[in-house]
Amino acid sequence: MTEGKSKKIKGLLIFLLTYIFAFGVGLLSYIILSKFELDILLTLFLADVIATIFVYIVGLFLNTASMYDPYWSVQTAFIYIPLMIKYQAYNIGTFIYLAAILFWSIRLTINFIKGFDDISYIDWRYKMLKEKTGSLYQIVNLTGIHLFPTVIVFLASIPAYLYIINGFEFEPLNLIGIAVMVFATLIELISDNDMRRFKAVRTSNKEIINIGLWKHSRHPNYFGEILFWYGVAFVLIFSNLSFWYTIIGAFLNTLLFIFISVPMEENHLKEYKDDFDEYKKKNVFLPINIFNK
Repeated sequence: MTEGKSKKIKGLLIFLLTYIFAFGVGLLSYIILSKFELDILLTLFLADVIATIFVYIVGLFLNTASMYDPYWSVQTAFIYIPLMIKYQAYNIGTFIYLAAILFWSIRLTINFIKGFDDISYIDWRYKMLKEKTGSLYQIVNLTGIHLFPTVIVFLASIPAYLYIINGFEFEPLNLIGIAVMVFATLIELISDNDMRRFKAVRTSNKEIINIGLWKHSRHPNYFGEILFWYGVAFVLIFSNLSFWYTIIGAFLNTLLFIFISVPMEENHLKEYKDDFDEYKKKNVFLPINIFNK
């Protein structure tokens, strides 16, 4: 076994153990908080926050904020499955919903694993934030890198939790939401593969990707991520239209990408990418360039 592969395996084992313990901490927190008879969603949220803080603390010891990176992709399933067990929600609707969530979760987690080298890895965004915030970095680390994404994903996941809590059964219209979730995940999957193919043949990291979905969109992967959460909301809303307001989580997630993720990444790309102005002519999200004449 090569040294690089050995470091990767050891690093992934550390991640696995961290997340097993984080799940345990979250579950224990939920059990304790349940004794206070708070609203179920509030109890779940507080337990989720405590689990996030646990991951943050582990990251402090290992000197990497990227310990949090997989949390985005596993958080929803880690809450959804125990809720299914708690409410004995074993019907075709809950299982199809779960399958679509797991498809998305596994895809995103595998993408993280493929790009992971060793435990010392730190996302460039976190390095940039550390340079800009200096002594205030740990506050930004806890609130901006850890807690803020946890809040966004929790809000976007509420429709899935309410679907179980309210005991909804399968409705044919639910398939609209499921189809959106699956379609969105497929867009992300194709985008991942396109990016890997491009990196395998490019001669310099200054080159702009111009193959597959990326030929027409600057961020097809972000488009898939945004679309996925609307699908999550549609499943619940098409079960009961009175829950229309739960789409707010998906909307807030959209704002996250529009006002934070995209500007941050594009400001980074323009520092070293050739033909960046040409790149900017592509549609921001849609993988079909509707502006082409």
